[in-house]
Amino acid sequence: MIWSNFGEILSKESRDIVGVMSGTSADGLELALTRCTGSGKRMKVELLKHSSIAFDRAFQDEVVATYNPFISGVDRVNRMNFLIGKTHARHIKSFLNSLAAPVDVIAYHGQTVYHDPADGSTLQIGEADFVSHETGLPVIFDFRKKDMVVGGEGAPLIPYLDWILFEDGTYAVNLGGIANVTYVSERFDGVIAFDSGPANCLIDLTVKKHFNVDYDRDGLIASRGKIDGSILETLIERDRDYFLRKPPKSTGREIYNENFLEGITHGKPEDLVRTLVRFTVHQLVESIRSYLPLGNEIVVTGGGALNPVMMEDLKTLSGLKVIVPDRVFLQAKEAIGMAVLAQEFLNGVGANVPSVTGAKQRVILGKLALP
Repeated sequence: MIWSNFGEILSKESRDIVGVMSGTSADGLELALTRCTGSGKRMKVELLKHSSIAFDRAFQDEVVATYNPFISGVDRVNRMNFLIGKTHARHIKSFLNSLAAPVDVIAYHGQTVYHDPADGSTLQIGEADFVSHETGLPVIFDFRKKDMVVGGEGAPLIPYLDWILFEDGTYAVNLGGIANVTYVSERFDGVIAFDSGPANCLIDLTVKKHFNVDYDRDGLIASRGKIDGSILETLIERDRDYFLRKPPKSTGREIYNENFLEGITHGKPEDLVRTLVRFTVHQLVESIRSYLPLGNEIVVTGGGALNPVMMEDLKTLSGLKVIVPDRVFLQAKEAIGMAVLAQEFLNGVGANVPSVTGAKQRVILGKLALP
């Protein structure tokens, strides 16, 4: 691609962007062909096509092992940067081949392997040059770091999309590997969001260990279990330091991993799974009550929205109306969010939310890889 062609993309008001997201579970890619028109609160965001691509177990295990500082040195991170880039590029190219019309750019999150906001650092790998070369398209990537450069946490990023999509007073909750919540305000500087703690990451670890499945499909395992009050109290106490931190705050698998569950004794493993579901929802609801203005409803996306046990706990503990959008949107939301960030990169508009991340100023998020 020559610069004059890229200049044509910059001059557009409406762009067709493929947002690409791989979350902390590293179980697959979400791809969302998104038409973004305009900028800011008036931006129109239209999902044209979505695809979920599952990774094979061996690749997922390789990625997750990269999170572990005890076994993952610089050599492994270096190798995985290229392996992830190649793997993601192959799947993205396959998705592009299924489309009827051309695409302007790729919005590529990459794979977070370490996030340490206390140190002011974060790392997303997956070599974007593979993606740009294989697809022949410009790639906007590495969205988190500029926010951290100006003093922010680099996360969460999706509140900008929440501000565009939802009405004032909505709690937009995403239950992926980590749970996060956005309080949507009509005023940009009134938006508040943060990670409340784990969502599915501890549950996934537990069902893999005891039931040899990747996740608790439809909450079937949790539905067979009972809440263990003693374990619940232990988990809440272990999480006290993070819970008591006032926003802005973000977290990840660096905290919520096998070590977090070390020494937890239990009877039936399904009781542990059920208790982890209640722990997740308890921390989320108490965080909303402690740190956010009074809202009127909760809109839930992410894999946890498909767990009926988790949703029933959320309704019971919050006492609020809980809305689960259609399955396509709840799976595609974060990929759509990447497309919106790329749209604002091309518009030259800052898309971080300083009231969310703690950044000193709004900045343009992302970098550019040309084919």
